[in-house]
Amino acid sequence: MGAWSKVRGFFDRGEPLRAPMDDPFIQIDRAEAASSLRLRERGAEQGALELPAASMQTLDVVEAEVAAFIQDHFERAQIDAANSIRTYDSRLNSLSLIANLSSIRTQAKIALSDFKAEVATRRGRLTTSRDAIVDSYAELRDFRKKTDLRRPAHDAPPTSATIGTILVCWLLETIANSMFLRLGDSMGWLGGVIAAAVVGAINVGVAAVVGRLVWPLVNRREPMMRSIGWLGIVAWFVLTVLWNLLAGHYRDAKSLALPSPETAALGMLGSGLESIYSYGLLIAGMVFAFGAAISGYKMDDPYPGYGPVARRHASRCEDYVAEIEDATEELTGIRNDAVGEATDVRMELGRQLAQRQQILTHRDAFRRRYEEYAEHLEATGNALLQEYRTANRAARSTPVPARFDMAWTLPRAPLPRAPGEDVPRSAIDAAEADLEQTVTDISAAFDEAIESFEPLDELKRRIADG
Repeated sequence: MGAWSKVRGFFDRGEPLRAPMDDPFIQIDRAEAASSLRLRERGAEQGALELPAASMQTLDVVEAEVAAFIQDHFERAQIDAANSIRTYDSRLNSLSLIANLSSIRTQAKIALSDFKAEVATRRGRLTTSRDAIVDSYAELRDFRKKTDLRRPAHDAPPTSATIGTILVCWLLETIANSMFLRLGDSMGWLGGVIAAAVVGAINVGVAAVVGRLVWPLVNRREPMMRSIGWLGIVAWFVLTVLWNLLAGHYRDAKSLALPSPETAALGMLGSGLESIYSYGLLIAGMVFAFGAAISGYKMDDPYPGYGPVARRHASRCEDYVAEIEDATEELTGIRNDAVGEATDVRMELGRQLAQRQQILTHRDAFRRRYEEYAEHLEATGNALLQEYRTANRAARSTPVPARFDMAWTLPRAPLPRAPGEDVPRSAIDAAEADLEQTVTDISAAFDEAIESFEPLDELKRRIADG
């Protein structure tokens, strides 16, 4: 299903979390700094000059240099720390799935709605097929009631097999007749084959038509239709005998070299045939005619109209079964895709949640180190100032400024809060619950849909029970 495509776009496959390459929190060696700044010497020098004045409220030049030294270290650390924080923030921003929890819940609802819509579509198609079967049963039941039939329809052989049998009968009759009708023909074998083909086509063709259309009438329940069927069969039998007798006389007329053998054959009707070959022609014609008639008769159920009704019913039943199979297969695929994608989203959400927690933990630890480093620098600055002030106090005779007894404060700026820290845990839990509920609801909807697809045997039983 396509409902999860938007959510899958929020999957994060970026680089794993890495700590900053360089440590921005450089520890200051206080003794080395005091020696480098010559705090004791300069304190004694300034004290001997009675500087700074007792009324001076701002830092003197040496104290300002110490403060600048400390602030310089802090500013460099602050810049490096901000860059590191931006790295953490970038990783937090890349966890788009957490930032789009509302989209997860929306897409979960869409996925369930799409599945239910597909179920409704499939049920509609099955309803049409089921109605067709109900109508088909009514048609079949009415036909059986009208004809008093209690047996199932006979299976009809393939049409190609029936037509093939009739053609074989015609071909065999043509071959057999051509051996007789070639005698006395001015065109020899060619004339015999043409005459035999015409005689066989009429003989076999009429027999096939009678077998398909007339013979089944004897099975009808109506006395009049049965009488018509029997009269038709008798008429066909008489005509078939006359036609094959005429073919035998035609052979005799040709063998006697009579002019206009067709006319002569008509005049010879009523008399016996001249040779055993002519009788063979008669017997062969009757055999092939009956063979074609039987093939036509068995081409469908012997009761007229029963075969088409039964085939329509069977076709609708097959369509219904195929529709259920297609619906089950398609809904299974949709369910598996939806459940699989929802599971993937849920796993990805858990992975991003764990990574988010890891990033926030590292970031908070880094922030604490930043605060601790600021406190360290402030303490170092006060220690260096105290060293200068002690030497100054010892070298002077006048009172020191009152601020000599006050601690120096390092100006500092807090690091920004991490983006995404305002995402409540309850929202994440709700998204996970929605994903789990979506899997449950889709599975339940699938089971309900499959149970609602009435199998053919149950449908037949229900129709039979009224």
